[in-house]
Formats: sequence, structure tokens, C-alpha cells
Amino acid sequence: ELLPPGYNHLLCVKEDEFRAHLKVQLSTKEEVEKWLEEFQNSSTLTWRKARTYPESARYNVYRVDLRCQHKTYSSGKNSRNTNCPATLFLVLKRSMEDRRSRSTDRHMAEGYLLYVNWRNEHNHSLAGADALRKRDVSAITIERLTELFEKGHSPSSALDTIKYDLQEEEGEDYFYAAADRAVCPDLQFCYRLYYKIFQKSYGAPSGEKMVVDLRERLARYNEEHGCVCAQIEQTIDGQQVVAICTPVMQRVHTRVQQSGEMVFVDSSGNCNRKTHRLLLFVTPSAAGGLPLGVLITTSESAATLTAGIALLKRLLPPAAFFGRGDHGPQAFMTGDCSALRQALATVYPGASLMLCTFHLLQAMWRWLWNSHNGIKEEERPQLLNGFRGLVYARTAEELSAAYATLCADPLASKHKNFMKSLLEVYGRRQEWALCLRGNNTNNYVESAVRIVKDKVLHRLKSHNLTQLVDFITTRFEAYYIRRLTDYANNRLINLSAPKCDDVDCQKIVQEDEVNFLVPSASAGGWYHVNTGLSCCTCPVGRTGAPCKHQSAVVQTFGVSETPPLTSTPPLRKLFYEIASGGTAPDDWFVPVEPKSVLDDQRSRGEDAVHTSAGPRTESLEKELDGILGILKKKLQEDTTFLAPLQSFVDNFKKMKSDSAVQSALFSFGKTSCVPTRVHATPRGVLQTNTEVGVQPTAVCLGGRRALGADRPPKSSRRDHPYTKGERAKAEPHSLSHCVQENTSQGKTH
Repeated sequence: ELLPPGYNHLLCVKEDEFRAHLKVQLSTKEEVEKWLEEFQNSSTLTWRKARTYPESARYNVYRVDLRCQHKTYSSGKNSRNTNCPATLFLVLKRSMEDRRSRSTDRHMAEGYLLYVNWRNEHNHSLAGADALRKRDVSAITIERLTELFEKGHSPSSALDTIKYDLQEEEGEDYFYAAADRAVCPDLQFCYRLYYKIFQKSYGAPSGEKMVVDLRERLARYNEEHGCVCAQIEQTIDGQQVVAICTPVMQRVHTRVQQSGEMVFVDSSGNCNRKTHRLLLFVTPSAAGGLPLGVLITTSESAATLTAGIALLKRLLPPAAFFGRGDHGPQAFMTGDCSALRQALATVYPGASLMLCTFHLLQAMWRWLWNSHNGIKEEERPQLLNGFRGLVYARTAEELSAAYATLCADPLASKHKNFMKSLLEVYGRRQEWALCLRGNNTNNYVESAVRIVKDKVLHRLKSHNLTQLVDFITTRFEAYYIRRLTDYANNRLINLSAPKCDDVDCQKIVQEDEVNFLVPSASAGGWYHVNTGLSCCTCPVGRTGAPCKHQSAVVQTFGVSETPPLTSTPPLRKLFYEIASGGTAPDDWFVPVEPKSVLDDQRSRGEDAVHTSAGPRTESLEKELDGILGILKKKLQEDTTFLAPLQSFVDNFKKMKSDSAVQSALFSFGKTSCVPTRVHATPRGVLQTNTEVGVQPTAVCLGGRRALGADRPPKSSRRDHPYTKGERAKAEPHSLSHCVQENTSQGKTH
């Protein structure tokens, strides 16, 4: 049972139950090593070399003395040494054809050249869990781990995959297989193998050799794509900058209109084991934020960032930023990083620089928590709430009033350093005040940073700069190709327009072709909707996201929005062309509708165009006269028709365009104002409209609710596998939580 199957073994001497002399029909050293590996797997024993011999001996081809792994020379609490006396001696004899021999051993002539002297006297358990967990990882398991790493798995996810496969294969015996380290390795081994493989693939972690390897890799990458997509340069002060604009990013530049209007920029660290910084350039779209370029630097100084952005500018296509080219986009939105903003202003002087309100509030909260500023702990939330009133002011007059109120506050006025900081920030109100601009936060690029760390790096630091660049040009690029492909195939979720059931559509006022006034559903007042820009003055619409007021205008007046709130065939075709670089047949994006419906739509369109006087028009006029006569008669006989008809007349007067009248006529009588009775779902019936609650960790690590999210909560952070003991609890990132609990905020990426 202990010997491996598939070999011819000959038992020569068996002294007792634990000692034996064997002969095996083998002839080469490679066959002996393979037999030894299979013998260790079949017997669950691990042997170490105790002594080796020269291979040029006269009588022997290969000889080695082995000892049990539990006989070591180390000692300590975690030592596996038990001074085990078990031994295994292997001697591979030379063939009698290769030398002159007087041996009378007839077995050598039959090919039994491997002599095995086995002393199986162990002083420890052989089949327990503690013994199996100290075995060496088998070559088959290492090969399987390597394949998973090459497919993009992290050490933890690769180990989970191996355990799942092992559970499927072993079934009820999984309990015993999971204890065997040969087939189920530990997490520390997976991490060591992971870094060992990537060190071999990506060379030295730093230094001149790493730079030379990276230049060669970038040259091959540019040659494969037929254009310069990535470059590395060294600045005057010795810093390194790598600029990347992949083919997909180039197509986003030339095909997406928003790339010429607004670009979000943010940086992140902790992406590799060095101090490199990763800068992402992202533009908004109906499919979420789309990348325009990536910049990797070794410093965040203004000179280094200026050199890096200038290098990235040279890689962009001539029609970058939707045809604006060297002028850049109309506006950049960043955090309050003076070096980054100075670099952007130097390379693109014609672009406006906007400040993200989230980073502004975050910086103010950290300023209040700085002990050098002398703000008491109980005073900090009140001062931040007063400053928040400035940020979210709806009008310029409300902003001025909020600033005057905060300046007159006794708590604020007694802190001169706070008033000085407030005056400096207020002087830059054109950059951050919502009433003076549109978008208020760069959540698009925050989401892109999270994609890099979760989907590309799997929350692991890359081995070196070469690996980080390789991941950006492969995994990062592949992620957005999959995302755009899913959008083109109408496979993304949450693409429907927001519901507008609580909006009173009858009170919507159309000012011109693209401007509408929509009443607020919850509070008093009105919101302004511009369908040409797809924006609204409500809190949701100010962020650039679709809101219910825009949906109400689209559904009531039948106008088209730019960009559209939902997935449309032209938009899906555009994203397919960006993802693939090719073209698809037009019928691929046609919605699934019966031909009769399409024919009816065509006939209605033809009837609307060819409005010549004829028999059909005359009959329709007679029917309209009859309907009006019935309504007039009802008004005279029944007083309950007075209010509905008066509402009809008032609404008709408000319609200032033919399209509005046509839309109202098409929708007349198709909706019912009679409330439907809601029946409770009986027990035992499957409820499909509820959602199983999950922890925040599950949401941040994946799933449909994590699609448009930004930063994952702190609860999702995992300790490094080599960490011993408990880590100090990290400070939270949520600004609202910090203000509510009156605690300091942790550092971001």
C-alpha cells in the first residue's frame, strides 16, 4: 500500500515489520527521482537529503541517503524536529552492459538496478492532521497555482479555487484531503510562490536593470499595436514617469463627447512595493467613467507631474478630447493638490480647474482635527456644518448669506486661524461652489481607482513598476473592454431611467425646446431641467446623474436627451466600436419587437409626414367634432365635468410646441388614475421583489450593488497574511461617520 503503483518492485529481504530491502526495475536517475516523488505521495512521507555521493562512481550511477523530515537541526517552539530515526537509502547501479562485472546478481540482468534500503522506524504520528500539514506541496499543486496566477487570481482567490476543486473531487473525504499540505497548501506558501513567479517574469524590483526591462517591454507593446501607446522618461531631477494611453483610451478620446468637456483626475499610492504614484484621467459617460490615460510617477512634485502630463499629451491622438486636441478639455476636476493643479495649468492653460467638494470637505475636517490649529473637539462638528452650508448653497445669494452667517458666528469668529483659512477657501469659491458650476465630485475617478486596486491588483501590491505597467496595459484594458461590451450587448443592470411616479407631470412648464421647469415632488419649489445637457438643478441632477425630473420631462414631452438616460441602439453601437475597434451590423442592436409593431410605427410615421387632405382626414375631423360635441353636452348636463375640462384647457394652453401636443395625444387614455389594490403575498409564495441583506464587505468585494460604488468600507480591509498579532484599528474613511462620531479621518489612497 505504501509503494507507488505502476512499478515492478522486488522484495529481497524483510528483517521485520519496519525494515526491508527492495529492488526496483529502473535504469536512469530521472526515473529514480520520479519514483521517489510518487513514493512520497503514496506513503504520505516526506524525505530530506542527508548525504549525496559523486555521480562518476565506477559501480553506481546515482546514490543518495535520505532522512525523515522530522529529523532536523533546528529547535524551537515551532520546530518539527523529533529526531526521527527513519532512513531511506537509494543506490542506482550501472548496467552490466556499460561495464565489466563479475556480479552473479541475476536481477541486474533483468533491469532491477535501483537498490532500496528502507528503515521505516518513525517516532511520530504518520497519519494525523499535524503530520500531513508539514508535507511539501506537490509539483501538480504548484503547477495548478501557477496557472491560476497567470489567469489573474490572487494568492487567496487561487487557494479558494483549489479548495473548491478539491472538495468537488474528494467529496466526503475532503476532510482528510484538506489537512494534506501536498494537495492543499497554506496561504503563506501561495504568497511566496506568487512573488517568486512574478519576480522571475518581471525581473529586478528596482534599479537600472528594471528600467531596461521596462523599456524593452514597452517597445514590444508599441510594436504590437502599431503606434506609440506607452513611454517612460527620466526627468531632470532623476524621477521616472511612465505615460500610458492604450488603444481603448485613444478611441474614448476621439469618440466620447464628454472627454472634451470634463476630465476627472486623481492619484493613488500603495499600488506596488515602491513609492510610485498612479494618476488616472477619467471622463464620464452613460457606461460610467471611462479612462483617458494613466500616469505613473516616482514623485508628486509639480516638476515631475508636469513632465509626466506633458509626456502623456504627446501620446494622445490628434483628435484627443473629442477634437479639441492640444487645447485639452474644457475643465479638469481634481482634489486640492496644488502640485497636480499647477501641472495641469502648465500643460493645459486653457482648461478650467474645478475642485471636488468631497475632497474640500475632507480637507477642512482634517484641518479642524489638526491639533496645531487649536480647535476644541466639541467645536469641530459645528464649524464643519457651517462650512458645508457654503458648499451646498443653491444660489449665489444663498452662498453669500451663508458666508456672512458663518463669519458672524461667535464660535467661528473667536478662532482667527479658522477665519483666515475660511477667507482663503472662500476666495476660490468659483472652483468648488455648486451654485457657480455643475458637477460636484469626482466619484468617477474614485471608482476607477477602486477598479485598479480590486479588479486589477486584487488588493495586492505589484512586484515592481514593470508588473504594474503590464497590469495597466492588460488587465485594466481588458476590464473596460468587458464593461463596454456588456453595455453594447445590453447586459449591464440599472440602465433604466429613474421612476417619476411622484412627480406631477401636468405641472411641468416648457420654456423652450430644451429647458423645462419641473415641480419638486417632496419640497416646495421648482427645478430647472435642460435636456440638451442632461442636467437638473436638483441635488441628484447636479452630480450629472439621471434624476426623476429628467425622466418626467422625457416621458411627458417625448423629447430626447443628450447623453441619453437609458441604453439606446446608437449609444450601444458607439461603445461596441470603442471596445472592439471595429464595426458591428446595425441589426445587432435592434430591440426585440414584433414586426407588426415596427410596421405600425412606420405607418404612423408615414401618416404624420403625409398629411394631405383626403377621405381619412375628413372622417377624422367628423369624429373629433362628435367627441367635442359630447364633451360640451356633458359640461352642460353634469357639473362634475367642469373641473376635469378646465384642467384640460389649462394644460393645453401650457403646451407651446407641437411635439408636446402630439405626445399628450399619444398618451391620452393609456394611463389610469384609479389606484390599484395591493394584495399581500401569501406565505409559501416566492417573493421576487425583496433583496437579501448582506454585509458591507460583500458589497465592496463584488456584486451588482458594487457596480457604481466608490470606496469600499474599512470593514473590507484584510490583514496581510504574514501579520502576527492584532493590528491597530484603522481610522474610518467615511466623512459623515467621522463628523457624527466626532473622530479624525483616516488617510485615503
